[in-house]
Amino acid sequence: MNRALPAYVAVLLLCVLCKAQVPSQAAIVRVGIEPEKVLSSISEDFIGLGYEKSAVAQQGLLSANNTHLVQLYRTLSSHGLVRIGGNVSDHTKFVPDGVPLVRSEKETSVINRKSIEELAGFLRATGWKAMWGLNLGTGSKEEAAQEALAVQQMLGDRLQSFQIGNEVDLLPRFKTYEGYYSAYRDYKAAIRKAVATSVFSGPDVAGNLQWAIDFARTESRNMKLLTHHYYRTGAMRPDATIDTLLGPDFRWENTLQKLKQASLDSGVCFRINEVNSFYGGGKFGVSDTFASALWCLDYMFRLALYGCNGVNMETDINQLGWISHYSPIFRDKRNQLIARAEYYGMLAFAVAGKGDLLKVTSTGNALSLSAYATRNAQGVFWGVLVNKDLSREATVEIVLPKSCVTADAYRLEAASAQSRDHVTLGGAEVSTEGTWSPGPPEKLMVKAGVALMRLPATSAALVQLR
Repeated sequence: MNRALPAYVAVLLLCVLCKAQVPSQAAIVRVGIEPEKVLSSISEDFIGLGYEKSAVAQQGLLSANNTHLVQLYRTLSSHGLVRIGGNVSDHTKFVPDGVPLVRSEKETSVINRKSIEELAGFLRATGWKAMWGLNLGTGSKEEAAQEALAVQQMLGDRLQSFQIGNEVDLLPRFKTYEGYYSAYRDYKAAIRKAVATSVFSGPDVAGNLQWAIDFARTESRNMKLLTHHYYRTGAMRPDATIDTLLGPDFRWENTLQKLKQASLDSGVCFRINEVNSFYGGGKFGVSDTFASALWCLDYMFRLALYGCNGVNMETDINQLGWISHYSPIFRDKRNQLIARAEYYGMLAFAVAGKGDLLKVTSTGNALSLSAYATRNAQGVFWGVLVNKDLSREATVEIVLPKSCVTADAYRLEAASAQSRDHVTLGGAEVSTEGTWSPGPPEKLMVKAGVALMRLPATSAALVQLR
């Protein structure tokens, strides 16, 4: 394997410095990488974004002519997955020659053929595909079939799959799983009659894990992906804080383990296709801060550990009709696009989150520091360390794989966890055109096969090992 080939892959967040140089309060962490132990393979379309369906009705937004947004997508990935759905998808009608209407979930949004055609051009320009949500909440199976046919005709190979309904376990019309599943089968049969080759994902639950498990058991032969949603907590709750966001969520870890088992049992990959910090559009001063970048990077790697197929970070319009605080791509009142802090967390994953995810061992970790490692198709290793501790820095000692002799670091950092701008990765911000080019890497000292690095509190680092 040629170690000189450029690596554009996995990440290791490191905190390292010689003991004589490190303040007494710094935690010393030793990280080892086990190249022979592959935990999972990261899917090529792992990175994704998600929109309320009303976004499709907004002329010029998801359009090939929106070159800034096209570039922001391509900077993350040349083959990601965008999910069109959300609560608004159960309050949206397809009117072929109608007037597009952008509305909240309290009213009815309208999309037409031109709306879908514009999205098709956007997807071709970005190289991404779309997961498309159909109205199960307030629509009919006949309307869904008509819409599915139009979407299939216009998106073509840019269509990844259909979903029937959003957060079906919360829809008032269904009191039991059996009631939902009966309606799902009726819809699917009508859609298949209109589009014989249609592909489906589901059940798109908000939190009822048993519905997802039952769905996987009964629909595994007819599914593209098993889907589930996640938010850390609600934006209006008192625990919607930076501490909560960066802290562990043991209940969710248990859910992930069960989703992984359901995936193994059914042979269908699972994806967290709607996710962000706090439901309800996020919280100002938390969801839009640098803390969200660290959370996002760590969260994406945590999902990869469980063999998850990928993630769709919610962005732009929320179900209430305003731009969410948690949006990684924020659109201001002038329709100017801004790469917010969370976008940098996704970007860091885009750099290091490729190829095989490897087993990592760590010792002496007395603070909230996560370590991950990957090996890309060219055989280049990346280490990813995320220090989520709000006050303590770390000194990280990275034991290099036997084939490696150098370590180059690209830091993900900002002035503080509360920073809402001037976030950098590799010393560079995303440009006003949506591009990103890192500065020269930081050369880490390597002694006796161990690289040393200082990792300040609330920061992360990607370390390329060659």
